[in-house]
Amino acid sequence: MHHRQILDMALRELPAAKAAYLSRVADNLSRDPTLDERSHLLYPVLAAAAAGIEPVLPPPECATLIVAFLTSHADGIAHALYSPAYLRDGAAAMAPWAARLQAGISTAIMDQLQRGTLVLDEPKVWRFSSSMGEQPRFPYGEEPEEEDQD
Repeated sequence: MHHRQILDMALRELPAAKAAYLSRVADNLSRDPTLDERSHLLYPVLAAAAAGIEPVLPPPECATLIVAFLTSHADGIAHALYSPAYLRDGAAAMAPWAARLQAGISTAIMDQLQRGTLVLDEPKVWRFSSSMGEQPRFPYGEEPEEEDQD
């Protein structure tokens, strides 16, 4: 099996926008010569982390963070990948590494937000009301009481 297929199978379960983003990240990773001998370690972790990675950073920058993560944790990931636990339940065996990868990417996002180098385009929510500025009374409004005119 081609190692990227592990990620591609995980992307099928994600929303289209997130899957497209992670596919672009994976394309950047496939061009990185650092991973020539370690791509087999990368894709199981990335597949396990895919649902929790937010598509905020540019794909090349996210790929750089993933390469740095893999470089510093390759031995631990290899130990988990080649353990009997991975054969029993691969997702559970990769979960701690996936959480660490997600945390690293989230930290980078938060740091950039704090520095102001990253600005998120938050969608605006416009609310229209037919009450023309008057707040209706709960539940349906009350009719003014008529005074007794006897």
